Amino acid sequence: MNIIYTGYELLWLFFFYSFLGWILETVTAAVKQKRFVNRGIVNLPFCVLYGITAVFITLFCGELNGLWLFTGSAILATIFEWTAGHLIEKIYHEKWWDYSDVRFNFDGYICLPASSLWGVLGFVIMKWGNGLLLQLFHVIPRIPGNILIWALFTLLALDIIATLIITRSNSRNIAHWKAVDNWLSKITSRLSHRIYRHVEARIKKAYPQAMPIAVA
Repeated sequence: MNIIYTGYELLWLFFFYSFLGWILETVTAAVKQKRFVNRGIVNLPFCVLYGITAVFITLFCGELNGLWLFTGSAILATIFEWTAGHLIEKIYHEKWWDYSDVRFNFDGYICLPASSLWGVLGFVIMKWGNGLLLQLFHVIPRIPGNILIWALFTLLALDIIATLIITRSNSRNIAHWKAVDNWLSKITSRLSHRIYRHVEARIKKAYPQAMPIAVA
């Protein structure tokens, strides 16, 4: 059965999955590279590709089940990943991920293993994730919850605008936008330091001889 979601519920899912995606990407990169790497395309702790993909899977895969849900989620997410990869490269003039060394890849931006993982994540989102997150959202009183959503939306909009203006360097108020950019970066930096202190402690406990993760 296809559930009808309100705009606030969809924004809540978007921000939560974007944050979870940011944690997954940055922690994975840090473990591999032994240093902090912000894998988001914005300064705030969000990987918006995860949030956008999760929302579209929620909207368009609600009536699917079993293998069809897995397949639909994988196809939809793969389309978004391929499109986002090219858009990011066009804006930043660099690749933010590259699957060229992975078998069954196409264009370096998508590959069969990643698409399969997206299928699994989409299945988990629809079967358990959305229900749990919406229960959490509805625990928050309506007015504070809506204020929280609007605050996050405003911060993300400022982040995106500042990033685009600084990247293009064509604004008379670029100093102002750089200040906004730095302020937002500090928010993520404080959070990332706490996360990586925890990750480093867990790694040291499991692997005492492992090199420490450097946090810039």
